[in-house]
Amino acid sequence: MHTGVLACLAIAATLAFSAARASTLPPALADEAGGLRMVGGGQLRWLGFPIYEASLWTEDGRYQGFESGEPIALSLWYQRSFSREELLGITSTAWRKLDRWDAAQREAWLAELRQVFRDIEPGHNFTTLVIPGRSTRFYDQNELLGEIADPGFGPAFLAIWLDPGTVVKDLRSQLLGREQAGR
Repeated sequence: MHTGVLACLAIAATLAFSAARASTLPPALADEAGGLRMVGGGQLRWLGFPIYEASLWTEDGRYQGFESGEPIALSLWYQRSFSREELLGITSTAWRKLDRWDAAQREAWLAELRQVFRDIEPGHNFTTLVIPGRSTRFYDQNELLGEIADPGFGPAFLAIWLDPGTVVKDLRSQLLGREQAGR
């Protein structure tokens, strides 16, 4: 029983630490784009289990879409493990459900993402920095992972969370600062 209590305390401490980190950008990105301010954030849960803490960042702390031309970052601090293949499958499914890009375009983007995605463990970060009209860069908690040059990719990738048709509507509201996390 004593080890069970210790295990529960360790899990609670890990989740609290992850939640605190959700309001920060990974150091590699903060060094490059340190002027970004958080728009909003929240937690994605699936069947009651925490998946990740998410936060959205812009230069002025307000999301005005991609037309504003300002950099937009989405930071995810994971609370469970995913393989690269699982992440690619989740991305493919989300794009298919949004139904805004043809299959050939989705497959081309997934091929590029295959070079960027890594297996994820609890406590790992995956942050996407979109520079509208230019490239999209990806960071983990330590370094730049890669870049996709196609200017259409970044808005399409972030649409998974930000499009009004997203399947994560509650999280979208939190990211856009319209709803407080935990309410």
